[in-house]
Amino acid sequence: MSKMDKAWLYWNTIRSLRPVQIRYQIKNRILKNQKKKLAGRIEKLRAPEILETPHILIPELDCEKEYLRRFRVEELLENQIDLLHEMHVIEKNWKVSSASHLWNYNLHYLEFLIPLAAKYKITKDERYFLKWKELLESWMEQATGDSLEPYTISMRIPNLLICRELLSEKIKNTQLEQALITSIYQQYRYLLYAQEKALLANHYFENLKTLVISSLFFHELETYHKYFDLFLKEIEEQILSDGLHFERSLMYHKIILEDILRVYVVLKSSNHLCDGEKLVPTIKIMTAAMVNLEEGFPRTPLFNDSGNNVSKKKDSLLRAAQKICGYEKTAIRSFEASGYYKLHQGETTILFDCGDIGPSYMGGHAHCDCLSFELCVQGKALFVNSGTGQYQGELRPFFRSTAAHNTIMIDDREQSELWGEHRAARRIRTAKGELKAKTLVGSFQSYQGDLFRRSFTWKNERTLVIRDEWRAYHTGRHMARQFLHLGPDFCYRRNGSQIEVWEGKRQWAVIWLPAKSDYLIHTEGQLTNYAENFGEYGKKQVLEIRTPFQDKAWSQIEIEIRTGEQ
Repeated sequence: MSKMDKAWLYWNTIRSLRPVQIRYQIKNRILKNQKKKLAGRIEKLRAPEILETPHILIPELDCEKEYLRRFRVEELLENQIDLLHEMHVIEKNWKVSSASHLWNYNLHYLEFLIPLAAKYKITKDERYFLKWKELLESWMEQATGDSLEPYTISMRIPNLLICRELLSEKIKNTQLEQALITSIYQQYRYLLYAQEKALLANHYFENLKTLVISSLFFHELETYHKYFDLFLKEIEEQILSDGLHFERSLMYHKIILEDILRVYVVLKSSNHLCDGEKLVPTIKIMTAAMVNLEEGFPRTPLFNDSGNNVSKKKDSLLRAAQKICGYEKTAIRSFEASGYYKLHQGETTILFDCGDIGPSYMGGHAHCDCLSFELCVQGKALFVNSGTGQYQGELRPFFRSTAAHNTIMIDDREQSELWGEHRAARRIRTAKGELKAKTLVGSFQSYQGDLFRRSFTWKNERTLVIRDEWRAYHTGRHMARQFLHLGPDFCYRRNGSQIEVWEGKRQWAVIWLPAKSDYLIHTEGQLTNYAENFGEYGKKQVLEIRTPFQDKAWSQIEIEIRTGEQ
C-alpha cells in the first residue's frame, strides 16, 4: 500500500469519528506515559469505611451451572486458566507471552475467580477458597499494562464484588476483605480519570456501568448522580428503538443487557429503586429483542463480531429479566432500526441482515454481512456465517470479509472498507429492508458504488426462493459471487444439476442453481474456516455460485428443505 493510499484510508476512518473521540485520541497519545504515574498515586489511597453495601449478585446469571462450567475449577486449582478455548498456567507473572493478546486481556477480568468462589460456597471445601485467595493476592501484587486498561477495570470490578458477596461469610471483617475493598477503590478512582471517550460505544458504556456501581458501593452520591445521568444518556444513544444494541452484535447486546440488569439490582438494594425503575423499559425491550432474534437458533447468531462463549446465555438472561422486572414475551419479526428481520416457515427460521454496519463513529466490531442470513431447521444451524474467532491474528480480516458471509459480492470488491483489527473507513450506504407476509427484501450500495438487492420468498411450504439483483458501479465484464456457508455438521453433494445437503445418511435440503451460473464447492482453504466460539476453530463447506455479467444482472436460487429424507 502506498503512502497516499494509507493516508486516504486513515482519513476515511478519522472523518467518521466524533470530535470528542479525536480529542481524546490525541490526549491519550500525549499523556501515554502519565498512566503509570497516575496509577502509582492512586495506589496510595485507602478505601473509606463501608458499613452497608448493595447486592450485585444475580444467581440466575452468576451461579448458573452452564456458565460456571466454562471455567474448570479443578484445573484452576493447578493454576491452569482456560479462557476462550486457550489454556495457560499462571504463576507470578500475569502476562503470558505465549498467549494471545485477547487471552491476556480477558485474564485481567478475573472472571474465573467467580466459579472458585461459587464452588466454595456450595461445598465449603477449603481448597477452592485458598486457591481463590492465592490468585487474588497474586494479582493484587502486580500491575501490567492490560490490568490498567479501562475496559478490563470495568469488567473486573463487578466480578470482584460478585466474589465478595459469594464469600461474605468467609471474608467479612478480615484483612483480606479490607485489601480487596481497597484494591477495588483504587481501580474505581483510576477509572474516573481513564474513561474511554476515544472509543465510546460499548467500551464507554462499560466504564459508566462500573462507575455507577462503584460510586454506590462507596456511598459517593455526588459521583453517582453525575454518572447515572451519563449512563441513562448512553442507554438512549446505544439502544435502538427496536431494542437492539447499536453495534448490531447479538453477543454485545447480551453483554449490555446484563450490565443494565446488574445496575438495576445494585440500585434496588441501595435504596435507589426510583432510579432503577427508569431502567425497566430498556430491560424489557432489550430482552424482547434478544428472545425474538435468537428464537429458533441453537446459539448466538453470528452477525458482526459475535461468539457463543463470551456473553451469558439467552435463557439465563431471560430468567433474570423475568425475575427482576417481570418480562413477558412479545412476538417481534421486524427490527427496522437495526436492520434485522425474521422469517418463519414451519420448522425453518431465517434471520436476515440488511442494516448499517453499526454506529457511524464506531465500526470496530462490524463485518461485511449486509444481505447475509443464517437459516436453522429444527433448531440446527444449516446455513451459517463464519463467526469471529479472534480479534488479533491472520484470520481476523477473513472473518470480517464479505466472502465469510452468506451474501453476494462483485469480483473481489468488499461491501465496506474494514481494515486493521477494529477499524472501518468507507462503508455501505442506503441499507434498508422490509418484511411483507412471507417475503423479505433488502438492498444496499457498497462503498465502491455497487448496488445489491435480495429477496426471500417461500414458493411453497418447503421451498425458499432467493432472488438477487446487482449492478456494478464500473461498466464492463464482471463476476458475481454468491456464498452459501454450511453448518459444520453438513456437507454438499453434487447430483446432476442440483446440489444436495446431507448430514450423514440424512438429507436436509436440495439447492437448484441459476442456469447461467457456474459453481465451486470449497472443502479446504480460507473460506472453510468457522468459529462460533472465540478461540475454537472448525471447518465447514462453502458453495460459491459464480455468474459472469456485464453491468447488471440477476439470479434465482431455490432451496427445498427435505428434513428426514434418507
